[in-house]
Parts: sequence; structure tokens; C-alpha cells
Amino acid sequence: MRAFFCLCALLLAGCAARDQLPDFSASAGKDLPATWFEAVITARDGTKLSATVFQPALKAGETAPLIVHTHGWGGWRVTGPDGFYGKTMMSGRAALKAWKAGYWVVSYDQRGWGGSDGRIEMMNPQFEVQDASAVIDWSATHLPRLVMDGPNDPRVGMLGESYGGAVQLLASAEDPRIDAIVPIATWYDLADALAPDGQLKIGWGGVLVSLGLATGYDLGKFVQADYLHTAGGRMAKPVQAELHDHSLARYCAEGRRPHADALLIQGLRDTLFPLDQGLQIRQCLRQGPADVRLLGMQGGHILPPPLQAWSGLPPFNNEPVVHCGPRAINLYQGIVAWYEEKLRGRAGAADSVPGLCISLDLDQGVALSELPPPGRTVALPATAIRPAISGLLQPSKFIPLQRVNETSALLGGAEVRLGQPLADRPDAQLFAALAIRSADGRTRRLDEQVKPLANQGNTRLNAVSAGLAPGDEIGLLVSGFSDQYLFNSSWRMSPVELRGEVRLPSLLPLQPRVAEHR
Repeated sequence: MRAFFCLCALLLAGCAARDQLPDFSASAGKDLPATWFEAVITARDGTKLSATVFQPALKAGETAPLIVHTHGWGGWRVTGPDGFYGKTMMSGRAALKAWKAGYWVVSYDQRGWGGSDGRIEMMNPQFEVQDASAVIDWSATHLPRLVMDGPNDPRVGMLGESYGGAVQLLASAEDPRIDAIVPIATWYDLADALAPDGQLKIGWGGVLVSLGLATGYDLGKFVQADYLHTAGGRMAKPVQAELHDHSLARYCAEGRRPHADALLIQGLRDTLFPLDQGLQIRQCLRQGPADVRLLGMQGGHILPPPLQAWSGLPPFNNEPVVHCGPRAINLYQGIVAWYEEKLRGRAGAADSVPGLCISLDLDQGVALSELPPPGRTVALPATAIRPAISGLLQPSKFIPLQRVNETSALLGGAEVRLGQPLADRPDAQLFAALAIRSADGRTRRLDEQVKPLANQGNTRLNAVSAGLAPGDEIGLLVSGFSDQYLFNSSWRMSPVELRGEVRLPSLLPLQPRVAEHR
């Protein structure tokens, strides 16, 4: 773990940009070469933001749309074609591909990160969100040969993952100039994502804080009293309220939905912002006029080993290709195709991107119009669990619920309904995951998703996906210890009895096919 953070410190050392804006006055009527330069953009509150501008190769008289790229937590802008973010991170790679496809690209350090001034405000609509609009203002004023929809209104797309995905959603709700967005592995409700039922994912909390400290950035709100109190395992109420207010969830509740066409990309194995967050974003945006599509990939935010299994992929753990039924979609080509249709007006350019695609593993997935309805409800047999040792000194308890009779795809989230609430035993915290026990007796937790069981009411587990074989058993994997919720694990020695029912996800008949690469 220490080596992991040391590596991050070496890789994520951002630097302030120098203002190198070329003199475009002599370029009228001439070809523009592909190049890049640094710029300093002044935010609406006077904060200086460092940016790198990628100028596309344009023939005389040719114009191009604008892509605004935003980085994730602990990162910084794409500093050039050979910089770390452009070489390694998903959105950075996609930004460079858009540039080479003929788009203006402005990649900037969000306030408090990289070479930008200011303090991290955790996606405050008055700061980080307004900064995105300031970048568009600057681009409309300083960059030549932009496709314009009106005065100070360039044709704009946005791109970014995680923290850089959230700013797109809120900026698109605030700024009508944004036409198409590609939020990757981001949140719908940051409070709920970081702390379901108020219980902090301390594994991720430690990674995020340590990443910021290792890179030397000012963590702003993370060092305030309420945030430090949250490190004890329960998210403080003021923090919950603030993070919710800085999320799309609040915007949607108030009817302030993003209007831009949205290509959402979310990870099944992402234990920070799981597929559910993307599904909720999709549901919100589809209540408006926007074209909204969602690709469910395997990767995303993956905890460093041993907390999660290493994928063998780059730091963001994203695979380059997602399988949607018989079709294989290269994510980078899909993103550029999205911009070609939505920003250049090339009708049908993004037809290869389905409305909803859910990956089952690195080699197969399903294309759908909607998630299937919930599956059958089965009894949760009375099961005794010793919270203090289950999942720590003893294996987690597998409770079988349904046997699979044919090759199938399991899609969706289970809902656990306890017949005997644990409210009178607050020290009896338990954690549950949907799991599969194969015919050879091996048990695997699906997509490594785990959630605390609510002491009162029902608990909806995170959505998962899996290809199943005849003889597999679907069940719950229950324990009193979870390394994802380390400080919330239970130390109750006496056993707790679980009983109730579980509504399972759907099972769809699955016919494995060889994907067609495009």
C-alpha cells in the first residue's frame, strides 16, 4: 500500500501552466497545424486555472467543435501527447484521440489541483461548476475557428472521469452551451456513494485522502472538523448534506436536469461509484429531452490489492473494449463517434453505441433497451452469524437461495428484507454481497460489491452482472467484517440470527457468441 501511494506521488506531480497563447491574427485564410500550448484561464471569481490547449489540424476556412476535458480526484490536466494523464488515464487517452480527430481540446486543472490556484470545494456549484463555464467563455474569446452556435456559444462537448465526470453533469445543468457530455465512472449522489446508510467506505476514504496528501495538494474541506470526524466510520450529518447538495441527485430532485446528450460509462467492479450510480444518472437525464446511453464496463475505481483483485489493467482499471451482445465496442472509438454525431451532426455516427450495454466479463456482455424487471423473491432461511469473527477469523457465510438450470445472465441488484430488524442490537452490524457458488464448490462475490445491511427496513444491494452456468447457486455472502467498511465492522461475539426474504435480480437466457470487432 505504501508503495502504491509513493508511486502516485511520483506520477501525479502537476505543474502550473505558462500563458503561451499564440497570435492567431495572421492565421486567417491559412491552414492551422496540429499543436498544443499552455494557457492560464481566469475563473469568474478571479482564480487562476492552468490549462493545456490542443489545436487541431484545420484546413483554411475549416472549423471544429470544442472538447473541455476535466481530470479525476488527485489528478491534473493532460499536459501534452506524452504526459502521464494522456498516456494512462481513460479520459486523457480519449481527449487526445478527439484532438487527433480534429477537435479543439482544452484540458484544465480543476481548482486546488495541479497548477491551478484556489481550494478544493468538493464540486461546489459556485466554484468548480462555474469554472467549467469560465473555460468555455475563455475558449470562445481566444480560440479561432470554433464551430459557433451563437455569440459566445461554441459547440461544446465535455469529457472526464470520476471527479471530472461530476463537473460535467452539474455544468450541463447550469450552462446551456454544453451540447454533449461523456461522464465516466462518476456519482449521482456523492454522500450515498461514499457512505451508504451513513457508513463510510473507509477503504476508499483512506485512498482518497492519502492520494491527496501524497501529491501535496491542499485537500480543502477534507481537513475541516466535520470531515475529520467522518473518518471514524460514520459520515457526519453536515458532510452528508453538503455532498448531497453538490450532486446531481439534488439537481434532479429540483427539476434542474442536464440538457446535454450524455454517453455514460460506468464500472461493474467499481466499488467507489458502482453501476447503480450510473443507472440513477441515466434515469434522471432520461426525464428530459437528451439522448442518454450507458455502457457498463468491468473496470473503474478499483481498490489497490489486497483490498480488491488487481485487474492487470492501467491505474483506472478500464478495459478498452466492451462487449454488447455480438458487437464489441472500442470505448475510445465510441466516444469520438459520439462527438461526431452530437457535435459535428453526422447522423448515425454513434449508431454502434446501444442505449444500454452491460458487461458480464471481459469477453461478453448484453445489449438492452432497459434493465430487466426484478427476479423472483425467495425465503432467506434462518441463519446464525457471529459478527465478530465472520469474514475475519472464519469465512463469510454463504446462504444459497436459487440454483441455476441453464446458461444465463444475471443482471441487477438484490433486495434483502429482514423479517427481524437488528435495531435493538446496534452492535450487530452485518455486511452482505450477492455471490455465486459454482458446481466445484468455489464461491465468488459478484463484482466485489458489498453493502452494510440496514438495521431497519430493506437493503438494496449494488447492481451486479455475471454469466452463469447450469449448477451454479445464487446466494448471499454475509459477514460481520468488511475491509471496505473497516471501521464499521462489528465486534459482537454472540450470534445473530438472520431471517426474512430476498428479491433476486433477473436471470436472462444467455447464448454465448463470438463478438464482432469494429
